[in-house]
Amino acid sequence: MPRVIMHVDMDSYFASVEQQARPSLRGKPIGVTGRPTEQSIIVAASREAKLRRVWTGMPVWEARKACPEIELVGGNPERYLSITKAFIEILKEYTALLEIYSVDEAFLDVTQEEAKRGGAIRMAEEIRRRFEEELGECITATIGIAEGKTFAKLIGARNKPDGIGRLDPEEMAELLESTPIGDVWGIGPRITARLNRVGIRTLKELGQASERYLKREFGVYGLHLLEVGQGRDSTPLVPYTEVPAPKSVGHSKSLPPDLRDFRLALIVLRDLCDKVARRMRRLGFMGRTVHCGFRVGSIGPHYGKQTTLDLPANDGEVFYKACLVVLGKIPVKPEQVSNVGVSVGNLVPTEQTLCSLLETDRRREQLNAAVDRIRDRYGDRSIRLGTSLLVRPIPQHVGGFFMASDDLEVG
Repeated sequence: MPRVIMHVDMDSYFASVEQQARPSLRGKPIGVTGRPTEQSIIVAASREAKLRRVWTGMPVWEARKACPEIELVGGNPERYLSITKAFIEILKEYTALLEIYSVDEAFLDVTQEEAKRGGAIRMAEEIRRRFEEELGECITATIGIAEGKTFAKLIGARNKPDGIGRLDPEEMAELLESTPIGDVWGIGPRITARLNRVGIRTLKELGQASERYLKREFGVYGLHLLEVGQGRDSTPLVPYTEVPAPKSVGHSKSLPPDLRDFRLALIVLRDLCDKVARRMRRLGFMGRTVHCGFRVGSIGPHYGKQTTLDLPANDGEVFYKACLVVLGKIPVKPEQVSNVGVSVGNLVPTEQTLCSLLETDRRREQLNAAVDRIRDRYGDRSIRLGTSLLVRPIPQHVGGFFMASDDLEVG
């Protein structure tokens, strides 16, 4: 039986959520940005802004030039995560084979369910109707339907915004002939350029390419490219209930000019260590390998090293002390940095680690648990490290998210 795959893609997601929450923004060109300054970028543009040729990733100064009346809105990750959880709960009612691909995208395998619900098109219409009723009229989604994930995403993109597209088997030949390879999910600019150099520009030409050539140039991924070029995609869904454990947990921050002094960057780094530790506790992991690094200049080189702890930990203070050790190993000692980051790997489930034997360690665990409870109830900024109060808060980045089973975390 052919698979029936749905790709649900929320339209202008962050901007639509802001327009739903703030009626005064509706009908206006808005751009969501981490920091509403000329040095920032547009993380999401409303439909009205897109009509004025404002795109995701565009520098703010360029967006203002394209659309002088654009209204910049600071991102609100907690608001977006709340809506994401809500639409995921709706999708769970339609199939257990649900893959949460990102904060605003999901794949559903409805092969077994579509006949019971009057077909895939009717299911899609019902999902979109429920989004409008339960999330708000500004928050819409485009749904693509095909036999594979790649083609469901492709046909959905051709029906944006707020549309439904289904790719029937008899339409595949025309699609392959007319689709540039660069339009396909997973084929980025570099792969596109490499294929273009040997005369491969459309999916049909990709499907006619030599298997030997594709495997030599792209390895196993080349076999996937060949399959897609021939109109097939057997890539399985990864249900949200089967998401593999993370290999590492990390945070990084791009620093505004007034926080690039290395001493102030260390204060930000201390706060990032606390965030990493909190997320690890929520996920139920401890880690031993601490990697820390920084970037010099906006496009300058990145320097980083790592160290291994004697015992696994999930404590921000432990991670920060390890970061100081790492920074001491890096020969470059800049006066200013544009980005700092920390990640912890070599993870092990907390229940598989030894219980703390020292009283000071047990008290530290109790303190972390109490802080976590306060933040769970009143928000992340309800209780903060004293050192983090020495600098103004940096707006949370709203462009990247981490997904873990039923939980959502800002990455």
